[in-house]
Amino acid sequence: MELLSPSEKKYLLERLRIQYGVEDAFEDLVLLKAGQGRIRAVTKEAFELAQKLRKVQQVGLYVVKLMKGDAILSIEGSQLLNGKIKKNVIELDEELAREWMKAAPINSPTTYSSKYVVAKCGNLYLGSGRFTRDGKIYPQVAKWRRIPEE
Repeated sequence: MELLSPSEKKYLLERLRIQYGVEDAFEDLVLLKAGQGRIRAVTKEAFELAQKLRKVQQVGLYVVKLMKGDAILSIEGSQLLNGKIKKNVIELDEELAREWMKAAPINSPTTYSSKYVVAKCGNLYLGSGRFTRDGKIYPQVAKWRRIPEE
């Protein structure tokens, strides 16, 4: 469990501001590196307790992945930033949200300023998807979280 350095945290917050219009993200949480560019968020109390205990391998929620300069929000990461995400958000109806959770490509009626967008169905955030030049958004939903095909 390695803490994000102040410069790494500043870089992450800047990426979130540029990509999603988020002004103050994860301010009351401790951010940890989790390998492969992944970042986990944990409360200060839980982090301090985990440091005192032996053999703790992971702590906190996986919230964002930094990859090639892009911040890719996980489902939980996008939900923690509920209401703070101001741009590059695609609104989905219930049927499209179901397709999203199957990781099926979604046709986008608009173009976005970022390679990654966040999907939202009502007040429920569904994580990030990759926006491609062909006008499709490919949801970044882990295989184990996907709704199985009928």
